[in-house]
Amino acid sequence: MNRDIRSDIGKSSSEQLGKPSRNEAHDNTSATTPSLMFEYQTEMMEYDATYTALQTNNVICPYLYTISPSMSSWTSVPSSDPNSVSDMEEFSLANALAIPVPPHTDTNLTLTSFMAKFVSADIEECASRIQLGSEVSDLVLESYAQPPQSNQEINAISTKFNANFNHNGMPPDTRLISSDLVLFLVHHHMLVDASTNRFNALLDSLRPFTTIPETSDFLNIILHAIYALSCSEFQPTIDTLMTAVCLFPKYGLQPKRYIHPSSPLFSDIRYQMPLSPLMTYVVSSYYELEDLAVITSGHLLSLDVSTMSEEMVEFINPVYLKRLFDLQQKRVDTLKRLFAVPPNPHPATPRCDFIAQKSLTRAWSLYTVRLLWDARADLTAGAIERTYRTLDDHVACFDCKCALREHVKGIVIEWSEQKRTI
Repeated sequence: MNRDIRSDIGKSSSEQLGKPSRNEAHDNTSATTPSLMFEYQTEMMEYDATYTALQTNNVICPYLYTISPSMSSWTSVPSSDPNSVSDMEEFSLANALAIPVPPHTDTNLTLTSFMAKFVSADIEECASRIQLGSEVSDLVLESYAQPPQSNQEINAISTKFNANFNHNGMPPDTRLISSDLVLFLVHHHMLVDASTNRFNALLDSLRPFTTIPETSDFLNIILHAIYALSCSEFQPTIDTLMTAVCLFPKYGLQPKRYIHPSSPLFSDIRYQMPLSPLMTYVVSSYYELEDLAVITSGHLLSLDVSTMSEEMVEFINPVYLKRLFDLQQKRVDTLKRLFAVPPNPHPATPRCDFIAQKSLTRAWSLYTVRLLWDARADLTAGAIERTYRTLDDHVACFDCKCALREHVKGIVIEWSEQKRTI
């Protein structure tokens, strides 16, 4: 099989140059020197070694395979054989010096350009006869079909994850580029340890730059969570924070691992949560982030469940939805129970007997109906005091005033002690 490959390559080079191949020159010309034959044999042995490295996946670093040192010295080792000049002229290689150049190379060839120019082409030409390992063929064809990102394509570099960002004394070794072309320099082992799917299989690529199909805002939050760092200095909105959390499973991250009361991301979300409590609660319930859902539920006491969109209803965990509904209903029932009892009557006096005190009871019932007509679970103690302060102003009996104030005070204290979260 190798002999056929060498023959094809030799023919291809000879036909392109319009000259006979070395094999033909060797068979028909007696002027070929032993030195030239030795160089040709050495060249073919080195080509065999390269092809073997491809078959065995003998990779030494991204884009490079094991190649013998003498191959890279073809362009720099002068020949002591005077006949090499005529041999070069025979192949029409433009070089005035007596430097032997193999027929399928050029004087400016480097190791990287060799791989890009010949190895991938050879795989395409010989695909019908050579069955390479899937990993090797995918690496070569994919890497050179889509060249790595260049520095000219980068709009900005992260102010946090840059070349100066060290983790436990280790410099970054992995370069990530967001969809808006912002460069992040991170540590490969941190991403591997955090992700269960190798960062959505993006870490399997051997390109020097790994493109992440997310904007820098979301990628920045994800990386801060992995490194247990707060991203508050970038002032992300609550919508951005929760959207980034929804991306965690896509990249193999467990939300429960990075969102708990002692985590920086939990504090960042808690600080912004009052601006969008419903979205926070829906996402928290979906990923069963109990601690975050409990804190958020206190800001949803006034939520009308019937006003939730269909998307939110489908996304929210039904168990957490019921818990929120039960919380609201329980607080409303407690409120009704507290106001169902009027102030206690005081002992009869010459100016205010039991019949006169019934007017206070009727007034209490009137104000209570007004208050409970639109009873809400988020009713504040201040709203209760303001409502009954008006009634207090219309009570003439001092003892009735004291009884009213004492009763309202007891209601406010008990209402303030009611549970406000799920």
